Amino acid sequence: MNGSWLLGLSRVIPYLLLTFALMPVQAMLLALGHPMADHLPRYYHRWACRILGMNITVRGMPSHTHPTLFVSNHSSYFDIQILGSLVSCSFIAKADMMGWPLIGQLAKLQRSVFVDRKPANVGEHTNEVAKRLAAGDSLVLFAEGTTSDGNRLLPFKSSLFSVAEQAPPELHLTMQPISIIATALDGMPLGRSMRSLYAWYGDMPLMPHAWGAMKAGRLTVEVEFHEPFRADGMSRKQLCARSEAAVERGIVQAITGRPDSSMQSPPRSGEGAEIDAAA
Repeated sequence: MNGSWLLGLSRVIPYLLLTFALMPVQAMLLALGHPMADHLPRYYHRWACRILGMNITVRGMPSHTHPTLFVSNHSSYFDIQILGSLVSCSFIAKADMMGWPLIGQLAKLQRSVFVDRKPANVGEHTNEVAKRLAAGDSLVLFAEGTTSDGNRLLPFKSSLFSVAEQAPPELHLTMQPISIIATALDGMPLGRSMRSLYAWYGDMPLMPHAWGAMKAGRLTVEVEFHEPFRADGMSRKQLCARSEAAVERGIVQAITGRPDSSMQSPPRSGEGAEIDAAA
């Protein structure tokens, strides 16, 4: 899909201006320990989503309990922008992201926790995640461990849930599964092949993919916040299975447009509402 390079420029230039203008502001807020450092990223992501032409449809309500470990599927770098616009949180990211141009710097400014999958370093990074949760910080875990093609859910890695399994009972750690999937372009449903316009996976080069998305029309992305639950007394395999089942049901519903009557509690306030990303 070729798209319009004029549309691409009208998005890329304002996005970069916004990003480079706010990066030193966020760095200063972090250095000063100012409370606004926890909130500026959310406003930034909202403005960015609007500039990038994202229509975000939200079902359910995000947990406002601290700490909450949000557990989501993952198909694109846009997931970070979209989830960051909806909840005040930090992300659990792969260690190699620290070296990525711009994205790595943005992740650091949002106080992301970088984890290395090498067995020798697992304990150290698990401790870092545990410290952040103990401090009351809410984190987002992409439990597939990589990005998918957006048409299916990859198996969740139960090892990633060990920090929730080991959380002390007095922490009362809340878990909330999230499903996120691109469903339409300019109001027309995305088919399997077109979903790669949003999804970035495999050996796709980053810059050409991002430029292709910028040149396209308005993408609709559906985000469903599933019923939160307490992690108390559950094993990592139980936490993994419960989260994976909820996320998968949400993806199937978003793709097919058919609700699964077995998955939902009664609709909550705000369910199914389309929001302005800059609201």
